[in-house]
Amino acid sequence: MEITKLIKGRKGQKGRQVKYDITLKRRVAKEYLEGNLSTPQIGAIFNIPHVYVLRWAKQFSSELAEDIINSSMTNEEQKDFELLKKQNEALKKKLEHEQMRNFALETMVDLAKSELGIDLRKNSGAKQPKE
Repeated sequence: MEITKLIKGRKGQKGRQVKYDITLKRRVAKEYLEGNLSTPQIGAIFNIPHVYVLRWAKQFSSELAEDIINSSMTNEEQKDFELLKKQNEALKKKLEHEQMRNFALETMVDLAKSELGIDLRKNSGAKQPKE
């Protein structure tokens, strides 16, 4: 058991409060998140109250999520994952470029209207010519 220290109860409280080591907390959270055991089962294995298991799992879930995902993937899946990450970054850059291009075109249309008096935007209320 990896207990850091026992803390005497505060004034008005009974008993002692146990402070557990952070490595134990992470190990318990990882065991719960990766496995198929219930909180009471894991509590019994580590000799801790079962309410701590869920609390620590919530506390460390974001930290451990990437480790769990990466550890459960095969080498081929990890390569695919890395490729998808690169594609995602490329698409983000392309989107940013297209947003800048759109802004430039909108600016040109505004300048054409104000400087040259040419309205290039489609007028949604325009009447159709009669035949």
